[in-house]
Amino acid sequence: MRLASLGTAGAALGTLAGCERQESASNPRTSRDRPMARANPEEEYVWLSANANLPLFTTHDHPALRIAGEELGVQVSIAGPSSVDIPALVAAIEQTAARRPAGLMVVGWDPSALVPPIDAAMAAGIPVVCVDADVPASRRLSFIGTDWFEIGVRQAEAIVQALAGRTGKVALLGLIEQEIDQKAFAGFRSVAQKAGLTCLDPQQDKGNTAEATRVAAGIIQGATDLVGMAGFDSESGPGIAQAIKESGKVGKIVATCVEAEEPHLRFLKEGVLAACVGQKRELFTYLGVQALHQVTHSKIHFTHDDKAAGVTPIPAIYNTGTYTVTPKTVDYFLKA
Repeated sequence: MRLASLGTAGAALGTLAGCERQESASNPRTSRDRPMARANPEEEYVWLSANANLPLFTTHDHPALRIAGEELGVQVSIAGPSSVDIPALVAAIEQTAARRPAGLMVVGWDPSALVPPIDAAMAAGIPVVCVDADVPASRRLSFIGTDWFEIGVRQAEAIVQALAGRTGKVALLGLIEQEIDQKAFAGFRSVAQKAGLTCLDPQQDKGNTAEATRVAAGIIQGATDLVGMAGFDSESGPGIAQAIKESGKVGKIVATCVEAEEPHLRFLKEGVLAACVGQKRELFTYLGVQALHQVTHSKIHFTHDDKAAGVTPIPAIYNTGTYTVTPKTVDYFLKA
């Protein structure tokens, strides 16, 4: 996922109603040039997340959610607090499930705290899939998102290639308590250490660009033989790049990051970053709606009572994949 801007909790439960909205299947802004299914106003699929209006979400996840709703002729909705407030997200899931929508897509910001509300929704007969970040201990039907070990591998491969035989220390920044970041760190080490690089202990940047800049600057000042830096939340890359520019280390420290948003791509274009590993975020919600719709309407059966047998007609894991943006391909993404 990129659970970005993970900071202090703040939104009161009263903010939930303000950031929940329905997206009509006939939304004219996104219906152009796509075949419309017959709308079913009684069928609603809801995407829930903390920090629900994060620009990363509004740019990628939300538009794809609407497209899926249009194509299937169903309603889609967005719900959750506007800050990283896990209790408020739990409440949003509970409140949404109480009105019994056709299905829920939940971004797994907390793999422990979200287990009870997800399991309660499933027990009430409401299908739930996790998107972007998983809650594997829950009864959710499927996880749709990125393999974060792969993100680590892709970043390490890019750094090793750019270093062209140079060895030394590499710093890792991210949301170090997150399971997905820990998987990414492991993937990075699996490649970097074989190439003779020394991976420093991961450092917390709180999912905040200013904090990432501060942390990266401290590492640059304090670490000897530092040859590389890798960022693992959506704000790490711009923060690392800014610190490298301010320290006059462009071309001396090779840096990579996750996500390929405008700030990341600009730093790549300038030569401050060596590569950006992007997630196919649009697939999280697009496939999420399709998966839940398939659960509701599938004509494929494995037993005479699949629900009682605990069998679902969708994959347990959807690996949506990654892509690596390099100086050779950055213009394609800047023009997108």
